[in-house]
Amino acid sequence: MQRNQAPTLEPLRLAAAIVVHYDRILLVQRSGKEGFLPRRWGIPCGKLDGDEEPRRGVLRELREETGLAGTVIKYAGHQTFRSDWMGREVENLQDNFLVSPSGVDEIEFPDIDPPETDQGWEWVPIDMIETFGLDLHNLTAIRQGLRARSVKW
Repeated sequence: MQRNQAPTLEPLRLAAAIVVHYDRILLVQRSGKEGFLPRRWGIPCGKLDGDEEPRRGVLRELREETGLAGTVIKYAGHQTFRSDWMGREVENLQDNFLVSPSGVDEIEFPDIDPPETDQGWEWVPIDMIETFGLDLHNLTAIRQGLRARSVKW
């Protein structure tokens, strides 16, 4: 490695679901037991397993984090960011997908079944997303999902 060259960081592949149902977006709150961003609100997102395809991984993560089945409507975009994961710095490569919940009544907002009892969830109206207190990373992913949905915002 040359003296001025930055070290290559280990990549961590993620997939995130922007779940939209009747002009509301599903937000979940991380458990207080989490080592990474405890109690933070955001969209369902998680690490892909091995060579898992992002379109499959996002639906697996959605089910694991919420109990919901979903259908990928459209690829929305990607984001990259650095974080500390298990004691080392990684380069996160996140694919974002617009997702619709499967098997729910058109008018009904399904209950969520998070893996930890201290996790929260909300179906937030699109026009209230900006005031919910989300970080820029989650807002960017949501904006990508809404653009993919062809909703002006």
